[in-house]
Amino acid sequence: MKFVKNSYKEIVDFVFFNYSHVQNSRIIFESFAEAGANCEFVTEKNLRQWQPDIKKQYNCVVVYLHEPDHLVKINDLLDNHERFKKSFLIQHDDTDNPNVQNWTNRKPDLVMQRELWEGSRNPRSVPVEPFHFPIPSVYDDSFEQVNDVMFYGCITNPKRKPFIQRVQELANGSLKNLKWDVKIDNYNEIQKKKRKTNGSATQEYKEAINQCKVALHYFGNSRDSIRIWEAASTKAALVMPKMRTKSVSDEYMPFQDYTVINDDMSDLEHKILYTLDNWETIGRKSQTSFKNRHSPTHVCQKYRDIVQMWMGPKWKTT
Repeated sequence: MKFVKNSYKEIVDFVFFNYSHVQNSRIIFESFAEAGANCEFVTEKNLRQWQPDIKKQYNCVVVYLHEPDHLVKINDLLDNHERFKKSFLIQHDDTDNPNVQNWTNRKPDLVMQRELWEGSRNPRSVPVEPFHFPIPSVYDDSFEQVNDVMFYGCITNPKRKPFIQRVQELANGSLKNLKWDVKIDNYNEIQKKKRKTNGSATQEYKEAINQCKVALHYFGNSRDSIRIWEAASTKAALVMPKMRTKSVSDEYMPFQDYTVINDDMSDLEHKILYTLDNWETIGRKSQTSFKNRHSPTHVCQKYRDIVQMWMGPKWKTT
């Protein structure tokens, strides 16, 4: 779907208020410009100096910057600037919060909520739609699957501690005959690695995920996870608790090609052995699902389609 350049040259289709260091939201927002939209991008680095051009009309304002000092400026623009009063307002929430947050004085026309699930609270009763991380593939066919089971992670959330303990028990106990690749980093080490790679997978992780047959995952701060989509892009067979976010429901972008374990991990040993016996089939289906429905191209297209549906006549397309 392409954008039509409006004959009135002072129209701006979208202005995005985004964090300069958040790669995932940047991928989605820049896809609008790549599809032909006239876009302006404002980050925390230039927010204080930026002002709307009085000669331009801003069709849609997308807000992800949400620190208190950011919102003082953004709310002032939304409430008082003539060129923003008729703009369609989208609140883009890429945080780990499953509930609709109250960032702007003005009620959003649409909230895009990554962690949206059936239990999410919506106190402002605004339209809410889901999306998931747009994660590039890390697949590398030069590697062979030489390891049986792989888990890389850290205790970013206390909910992960029992899972990590259970993995270590199995690797050193009843399943010690398998070839394991387990690495547990502390939180500070993970943060250092994220800063170096801008949130993307490290080379060490890319090699590990491409060399395993079964990849284990357990939710921490959120149900959606970068690691889920990195694993799905390879031939690894995923074993993890059920994803309950609406973004992967049948109504949106279905994803069911993984082995589901109980949240309490009571069936983890059995499910590892089952998946190891069927890893090629499960991994192939998962990779196909990623290619056909969950790559960054598909995630961005779905996001734009949802925005188009809610914007209606304000969306100018061919």
